[in-house]
Amino acid sequence: MDATRKERLHAAGINVDGALERFMGNESMLERFLGRFLEEKSYAALAAAVAADDAAAAAAAVHTFKSVCGSLGCDRMQQLALAQEAKMRADDWPGAKAMMPELQEEYDRICAALRG
Repeated sequence: MDATRKERLHAAGINVDGALERFMGNESMLERFLGRFLEEKSYAALAAAVAADDAAAAAAAVHTFKSVCGSLGCDRMQQLALAQEAKMRADDWPGAKAMMPELQEEYDRICAALRG
């Protein structure tokens, strides 16, 4: 991973150094998994569940999504997913739904950096 890519990922909120630690320093493996993030279905499932007003499906999807984000070093996205999950667990469905624009913005930023 060259310095330019690393800086672009860092600017998008991806903790590359932390992710590399979890991937035992294997940059090519990290790159493969970062590429798979673009195909990860848990965010789409979350967005669809929230749009359908399906709190149970949304809770399952956000739980999976926060784990994916944590593994890949998407720290801010993981924190947002954790906060949304906490609202769901506290039966604050309106609050959880209200977080979707912020999650979408962060998701779009990460995807743009990965595609860049």
